[in-house]
Amino acid sequence: MLCAVRIPDKLPIIALPNTYLFPSTSIPLHIFEHKYREMLSDVIAGDRMFCIGAVQKSESSNDYLDNIYPYSTAGLLRACVVNKNGTSNLMLEGIKRVKITELEYKKPYKIGHVQEINSNTNDVDWVRSADKKIRSILLGNSFLHENMNSEMDINQLLESIETPEEIADFVSQYFISNQLTLQKLLSLESIDERLELILKSLLD
Repeated sequence: MLCAVRIPDKLPIIALPNTYLFPSTSIPLHIFEHKYREMLSDVIAGDRMFCIGAVQKSESSNDYLDNIYPYSTAGLLRACVVNKNGTSNLMLEGIKRVKITELEYKKPYKIGHVQEINSNTNDVDWVRSADKKIRSILLGNSFLHENMNSEMDINQLLESIETPEEIADFVSQYFISNQLTLQKLLSLESIDERLELILKSLLD
């Protein structure tokens, strides 16, 4: 279970523009910058966890990490292949949403102090209804499927998703592109509010 993975108080950060990771989803990353090669070595030698800091603006200097958004997801390194030229290809799995509260500058890469974001539900019946509505929208709108790998079968994927929280993470990862909306979806504790925001985004 993902929830059984302990999240450290500090996580290395890789700063990337327009890149997000949500729990129960995975993304491939290509590591080539020297500072992130060092980060990856430290991650592999440690607890194999780091997070993505979504950059608010395009890189304009060597110190653009201060412009990262505060909400992210603790990611677990699931696979890593080191290439002959020193670069690496890896797969990062989202484990738990976090808030970056402070940055450390003791390494070539930045380290974030993080707080876990826990989920709650206010209206169970409404959440179940919203979950069903979102699934119906995804199944009925082929345009949305363009955001996903063509090899993915949306029916099979939805059948494998068991909870409203998982559907919120899945839709956020693959069907939402607005950065401010994604930050909001990462930050909210209420599953009700997350699903409401997702419905609004899908229907707009």
